[in-house]
Amino acid sequence: IDIIKEERLLENATKQGTYILKRLEELKEESEIVGDVRGKGLMIGMEIVEDKESKKMASEKASEIMKRSWKRGVAVITCGVSTIRIAPPLNITRELVDSALEIITDVVKEVEKGQ
Repeated sequence: IDIIKEERLLENATKQGTYILKRLEELKEESEIVGDVRGKGLMIGMEIVEDKESKKMASEKASEIMKRSWKRGVAVITCGVSTIRIAPPLNITRELVDSALEIITDVVKEVEKGQ
C-alpha cells in the first residue's frame, strides 16, 4: 500500500485510463465493429460487433483481435461474448499506452477489413 501511495499509482491509473477511454472512443467513431467502449481506471472493455446497425456480437472477430494483439506484444483478453478487456498495470507509462493503442487500432482495422 505504501508503494501505491508513494508512486501515485492510483492517480496514474485514473490519468492513463481516461486517456485510453478517449482514444478508444475515437476508434469507435471510426470503426464499424467497435460497438461500445466502457471502463473505469485501467479496467477497460471494448465490445466488438458485426456492425453498428445490428449490434450483433462478434465473438470470432473479438478472438482474432485478441490473438493478433498478443502476437504483436499487447496482452488483451476476451471476456463475455465479444468484449476485449484491456487491463494494463497501474504503473504503465503514456509511451507504452500509445504503443499499445497503436497496435490495437491497427489490428481492429485489419480485422474489420477482413485482412
